[in-house]
Amino acid sequence: MRMRSYFIETWGCQMNQHDSELIEGQLRERGLRPAGAAGEADLVILNTCSVRERPMQKIVSRIGVLEKLTRPPVIGVCGCVAQQEGASLLGRSKSVGFVLGPGQIGLVGEAVRAVEQGERAVLTGFNADSEHNFSTIFRKSSTRGMVTVVEGCNEFCTFCVVPYTRGRESSRSMTDVLTEVRSLAAGGVKEIELLGQTVNAYVCPDSGADFATLLDAVAEVPGLCRVRYITSHPRYFNDRLMGVLASNPIVSRYLHLPFQSGSDTILERMHRRYTRDEFVELIGRLRTAVPDIHLSTDVIVGFPGETEEDFLQTMKLLERLRFGHVFAFAFSPRPGTPAAKYGDQVSEEVMKGRLHRLFELTDRISLELNKELVGSAVAVLVDGDSRRDPNDWQGRGEDNRVVNFPKTGHETIGDVVAVRIRRAGAHSLVGDRDDGVSRLPVIGQA
Repeated sequence: MRMRSYFIETWGCQMNQHDSELIEGQLRERGLRPAGAAGEADLVILNTCSVRERPMQKIVSRIGVLEKLTRPPVIGVCGCVAQQEGASLLGRSKSVGFVLGPGQIGLVGEAVRAVEQGERAVLTGFNADSEHNFSTIFRKSSTRGMVTVVEGCNEFCTFCVVPYTRGRESSRSMTDVLTEVRSLAAGGVKEIELLGQTVNAYVCPDSGADFATLLDAVAEVPGLCRVRYITSHPRYFNDRLMGVLASNPIVSRYLHLPFQSGSDTILERMHRRYTRDEFVELIGRLRTAVPDIHLSTDVIVGFPGETEEDFLQTMKLLERLRFGHVFAFAFSPRPGTPAAKYGDQVSEEVMKGRLHRLFELTDRISLELNKELVGSAVAVLVDGDSRRDPNDWQGRGEDNRVVNFPKTGHETIGDVVAVRIRRAGAHSLVGDRDDGVSRLPVIGQA
């Protein structure tokens, strides 16, 4: 059976989105073409995430839908659920042709070849010696490029499956990273996003350079206008990194810094290895060094043993620190993690109620913060058509806020333009191009 077309469905974080770009590049190298929908493809890739709730149920449900198509495709299950479940996924359906863990995505071509020869393949585990061939990546965006700098995680938070599905930390050489970034910049990419489960734990295996050194070097690559990075861990956010963020105008004024819970009792059970007061002190130092920084965070609601008082500590911390955006999730036990075995699980009814209260608070705070920008000028990197109106552009400011503005005919995708904000919502801004602003001031520049 010769497969000629593919369709990729991606669930999860930026790491998964970038993995899909790696997979797509290899499929195109084999001569497969993209299909417009799953029902039109010979091969459907499900690039999965097991961090959030009920991932296995979602996979089984999606496989069931694909099996009922008029022309059922071969299904390739990739990502963290593939690593977690392994060969058992083959027993779920005869349509599953291969299972490919995130540590083996460089072998997707071999998996396809096996299926074409009438075999079923399971490729999981981690290969520390595997090469990162960035030249085969199929980039979805012409303006933004994602670059993995460290894979895996050594933190072993009690709720998190990542160390088990993506392995231990493994950093790429700084030389290799810079070569990829320079290649992207030479091709017209304006913004680079450096990726890692704990990106600021990066240590160059050749020179020992830390993440602050890498970030500073990336920001010096000619042609770039912005550098972002995700996800940082509070324990690794040191003064050197803070100094790069404060002094280098190319580094985005956006930082995603998860705190997960405002209760010291819960933080200890999560094995986060910092306290509430230490996190508050870190945010204070950050805002002193970079007054215009825009912060987002992650919160888990209903972690085993979380009392109403624990939850109220989280709410008080959110009110105090006022994050621009909060990604909050109800706790869901992940197979193989210590928290999955804790006996004092919180009921779904209680978790849903707490989530509702939390989102009411965070939406109000986000709206208040966004309204503070009304009347100001924001430097916006144009991404493409607005999702709301094709007559508008959509882009992001230096602080990663979404900005929509009417097209004037004098800008195109990849341009950085000044937009005067005239209206604010909880999750986006609306403005008009302001040609009177030639360059927006940033910290560290006069």
